[in-house]
Order: sequence, then structure tokens, then C-alpha cells
Amino acid sequence: MTAAAKTPVVKKMPQARQRRPVRGVLAAIGEGAIGLLRPLIELSSLAVAVLWQGCRPLNWRRTSVKEFMRQCDLVGIGSLPFILLSGLLIGLAMVFQVLFWLKFLGQVSLAGKIIVLGLVREIAPLLVALIAIGRSGSVNMVELGHMRTSGQLRMLEAQGIDPFLFLIVPRCLATALSMFCLTVVFTLVALATGYLVGRVVLSTDTTVIEFINNVLGAMGVGEYAIIALKPLIAGLLITLITCTTGLSVGGPAGQLAEALPRGFVKSVLVVFLVSGTLTLLF
Repeated sequence: MTAAAKTPVVKKMPQARQRRPVRGVLAAIGEGAIGLLRPLIELSSLAVAVLWQGCRPLNWRRTSVKEFMRQCDLVGIGSLPFILLSGLLIGLAMVFQVLFWLKFLGQVSLAGKIIVLGLVREIAPLLVALIAIGRSGSVNMVELGHMRTSGQLRMLEAQGIDPFLFLIVPRCLATALSMFCLTVVFTLVALATGYLVGRVVLSTDTTVIEFINNVLGAMGVGEYAIIALKPLIAGLLITLITCTTGLSVGGPAGQLAEALPRGFVKSVLVVFLVSGTLTLLF
């Protein structure tokens, strides 16, 4: 038997068969990316539509203004006790601890920078957004879900009232504005509480003016942008998610109970996404 006869014959797979697994993997990756980006694109489009319609004076009829004021009362005034209590607790926990350890290390001058990095940039907008989700997000989903299942939306459309202009636009703008104001209140309460507790318990030598100057000196353009943009954008997107979740309920009340957790999870994820993105940008 010759050497040529002993050599095994290797069968080559057709080129089309070799490419099929690669194409399948790429297709799966593409479908997953599209599935993740589609909700974000739809949400961004709705946000632009809300801002565009909200800037048009002709859309602000008496019913829309009344709904706007009702939402400001619900989100802003209604959440104020929770914001004050949370600000007191954060001031006791965070600002006091920062002052305590910096005094122990002899670096009290760094208090402003650390407080700005932790409280102003991250904790205040995040906690206010989470409180708003629990306070107004559930109300939006329940109210709009009930209106959808009971036929009230069809009655509004029959009367010539656009549900988007009457229900969604005022809620979004009112929630965004209220969250911005609540973030400022939360920050001021936390700073004041931490300073007073540190002054009394630790007997720090830092005066009020020095403490304010340390905090303001550590704030730059990015900090002012974050304290404004985070609550405004998060409030707008939270309201859109909860409103669309409530409007998506088309069956019995059991579907609304299933939609509530889904709306909460989406809202929390969007809050963290907005917070992380703006932190990286600024």
C-alpha cells in the first residue's frame, strides 16, 4: 500500500455551512441590541413630544392647568414630609460622619468637596427620584389604568379632549419641576442638619459662613448642571414610563396588578441610567 493511499482524506465543509453559525450569533446580538434600544428610542421620542407640546401656549387650557396644579400638589407638597425626614436622616448619617472623620484626621477643609461629591451629585437626586416613583408613579399607573379599563379615555376623546395633552403633558412637566424643587430642599435640609449636629456634638470650630463657602467652593459648573438636569430628566422619564404602563392595561384589573411591578422596575432602571450617564458627562 502506498503512502498516498494511507493519507486520510479530510472533507471540507461547504463555506455556506461554516458561515451559518457566525450569522446566527450576529443576528442574535443585533436583535438583542435592537430590543434594548427600541424602548429607549420610544421613550426619548415621547419626551421630545412632551417638551414640544408643553412649550405651546395654546395647549394649556383650563383643564390642563388644573391637572398641572394637581400634580404639583401631589408630587411636590405631598412628598415634602418624606423629603424633610429623609434630608434629616441623611444629614445625621452622612454629613455628620464626614465632619467627624475629617476632624479626627485634621482635614476639615475637605468637607465641602466630599459632601458635594456624595450628597449633591448622587444621593440627593437619587433619593428624591425614588421617593417620586413611590409617591406619584403608583398613582399614575393606577389612575390611568382605571381610566383605560373603565372607558373614560374614550369619553375624553369623544368630547374632543386629547388624552396626551390633558393627562400626560401636565403630569410630566409638573413632576419634573416638583422633583427639581424637592432636590434643592433635600440638599439644604441635609446640609443644615449635618452642620448643626456636627457643631453641637463635635464642637467644630467651622462657622456657618466657612461651611457654606467650603460647599460652594467645591461646586463647579458640572455640579450645578447635575443638580438641575438629574431631577428634571428623571422626573420627565419616570412620569412617561408610569403613564404609558397604566395606559397599556387593556384587560381586567388583574392586568393592572401585573403592570405595577413592571412600571416600578422600569422607572428605577431609568433613574439609575440617567444618574450614571450625567455623572459621566459632568
